[in-house]
Parts: sequence; structure tokens; C-alpha cells
Amino acid sequence: MKMKSIYWISIFGLLIAAWGFIPLYSFASQVADVVKNESTQAFVNITPTIIFLLIATGFGILLYRHNSKKHQHIFLKLFMPEEFSEQDEREKIITANACRKVYLFMPFVFGFMLILMFLYPFIDDVIPFYPMLLLFVYPIAQITIYYLSIRKQS
Repeated sequence: MKMKSIYWISIFGLLIAAWGFIPLYSFASQVADVVKNESTQAFVNITPTIIFLLIATGFGILLYRHNSKKHQHIFLKLFMPEEFSEQDEREKIITANACRKVYLFMPFVFGFMLILMFLYPFIDDVIPFYPMLLLFVYPIAQITIYYLSIRKQS
């Protein structure tokens, strides 16, 4: 599979996951309000979560089938990224350099996330699920840095 396709599938999967986890975050906030205020009202829309679970299950089955030709262990069949199935030394070097670049950029991404977290008290009323969105900045940054590094070296 082409690297560009893998990149966009990964980004799409993370965005769907964020969309699926936002109702759970909202529900946890409502449960906390119920405990604090002794209210008995809590509501959650689990449709995005169900859609995410269905897509993730389908993707997991496809990934397992695709990787079962290459790997024997079930852990590798499920979780080995396509990017790490190098064919020759050049691809291994490119992958190693891209992983190194991602590793070096992560402290900057983490610092950027901390700065963005300072905005939360100001936008709490507008975007109550803001911390959940920030959690997904990290893997999206990792995938993007990796993809740009691979594309630059190829």
C-alpha cells in the first residue's frame, strides 16, 4: 500500500476515534456533575462510539488478514504497522531516520500541547471536550512527522 494512503487512513481513523470518544468524555463529565450535585440526570449519545467501534472492528479484521501473510505472532498480526515491513536495507534506513525524527520532535509537540491546554479554562463553555481533542494532537503529529520524513527521503 502506498505511504500516502496509509497516512490518510491513519488520520481518518484517529479522527473517527476522537469523534467516538467525545460522547464518553461528555458522559463522564455528566456523571461527575451527578456525583457533585446529587442530580439524577445524565445523558449520552453513544452513536459516534458505536460507529467508531464498528469501523475499528472492521479495520482490525482487515489488518489481521493483511498482516497474517507476513507475521506468525498474533500481536504482530494485529498491531504491526505497514510502514515497518521493509524489504531492503535502504527502506530500513529510511524508516529508522523517520522514527528518529519523530522521536526528536515529540518534546516540541508535547510543549505545544501544554500551551494549548492553558486555553482550556477560557473555552471550557464553548468546547467542553477540548482535552479529548488535545489527546489526539499527539498521535496525529507523530503520524504527520513520520509521513513527511518518509516522503522527503524517498
